[in-house]
Amino acid sequence: MNIKNIFKKKKNLTEDEKAERFWSWFQKSQNRFLFLSDIDGEEKENLLDEFLTEIHKFNENVYFEIGGHKDDEKVELIISAEGDIDYFPAVEKLTELAPNFKNWKVIAFKPAMGTGFSLDYRDKKFDPEKIIFIPLNSKSNPESVGLNVCYPDFEESDEEIFVNGTYLILDTILGEKSTTMDIDYLKVIKTPENIADYNFGHLSDIAEHIAEKKTYANNG
Repeated sequence: MNIKNIFKKKKNLTEDEKAERFWSWFQKSQNRFLFLSDIDGEEKENLLDEFLTEIHKFNENVYFEIGGHKDDEKVELIISAEGDIDYFPAVEKLTELAPNFKNWKVIAFKPAMGTGFSLDYRDKKFDPEKIIFIPLNSKSNPESVGLNVCYPDFEESDEEIFVNGTYLILDTILGEKSTTMDIDYLKVIKTPENIADYNFGHLSDIAEHIAEKKTYANNG
């Protein structure tokens, strides 16, 4: 006797359909997130968890930030791949398919914010005006950007903290996409005792350094 399967096979949604599903949810739920910065405690955590669950239904490697200046007309919704280039196309796809919202500005990737700031990360202070980098040059690929980023208190046991703090600084100065696409090599080291012998710069000037490299490549 043939037994028919009465359960329908679950449809595998395309990327476009997943994006449309996410934006359909967001259109219905958007007002609950407009004043997220004014909410504290468990309620805020629940909203963030809900949003993360929904955006991960589109892609588990795509993330978000909600913010912007309180006097801005629109709240910023930043879609991010957390610097993972493999998922940049997913970020671009999701933002391309975003509807126009009256109260929201949807942005692909963490935008460049420039300098004039410092941040505390894991009990360490990161100030781009004080952090030194030594440019590295490649004879075979002269337009590539390589950096040794120097810290006087660097210890190998804390390497992860220094690396993550450095990338947080770069993401803020350059934006997520430029940090990932324009920097080919980065290593965190202890500041050399003879640092004065090097042609070093400060991370606050990193955008200018990258621009010079690109100019060299275009004119070369």
